[in-house]
Amino acid sequence: MSIGDWLDRQREKKKHRTYRKHKKHIKTKFGQGEDRQRAVQYFTDLGKNGGYEGLLERFMVNVEPSIKDEDEKEYVYEILVEFGQDVIPAIEAYLNRKDAAHIPITWPLKVLAAVAETKEAVRVIVDSLEKIGTSYTREPERKVLLVSQLVEYDDPRVVPTLIPFLRDHRDEVQLEALAALEKKADESAREEMLKLLTEEDTPARIRSAIAETMKKLGLSVKGFRKKVEDILPDGLHVDRSGRIKGRWVHAMVESDDEES
Repeated sequence: MSIGDWLDRQREKKKHRTYRKHKKHIKTKFGQGEDRQRAVQYFTDLGKNGGYEGLLERFMVNVEPSIKDEDEKEYVYEILVEFGQDVIPAIEAYLNRKDAAHIPITWPLKVLAAVAETKEAVRVIVDSLEKIGTSYTREPERKVLLVSQLVEYDDPRVVPTLIPFLRDHRDEVQLEALAALEKKADESAREEMLKLLTEEDTPARIRSAIAETMKKLGLSVKGFRKKVEDILPDGLHVDRSGRIKGRWVHAMVESDDEES
């Protein structure tokens, strides 16, 4: 090895040490924040050479006081938005990292919404949801946030991606997917809703929510009428046109309890 090669290797090692140091400091929860600020500046200067990934690390932690935390995150958000579409691959990697189920994704999704065109933003979110799937997870927040963000876009991939999450293994995700599909008001979800509504092992909470959604959207129960009539929550019924009408009795009770 020549002296030049040796010096190059030493410089490279120093760069890696510096990068790791600032990556650690940007997530420091304590102190006045000088280390975090220096790390933010370091990664901003790096830009596309690893800086985007470093800046996204700031969103992984909350510091006290909360107003300071919010200000710092807003500042990092603005920096990333300034970089534009170049940051999308880094956001995608962040959303799909091995420990993604345990890290906050609200701010990275906000950056994505600000820098990506609809087609690209939907691709990133759909890919992430498909990688996660509908299997059980102890921490469903990531799925809930991805679903709630996806529904904000007008794209033909949205509804087909949401429908499978009606059968997620967490109620929170199922209900978020149902709310998203209600917002889209797309009849292509009707049959899957009816199947889930009429299955014996569907929890009452989910069943009632589906019935209410179908009622609001005016969706027909055609092909499932008898099964639907047998399991509808008290207060709801199927009218002559095949649509769910009425008001769920327990919903009225819960509303009265909240007012009292």
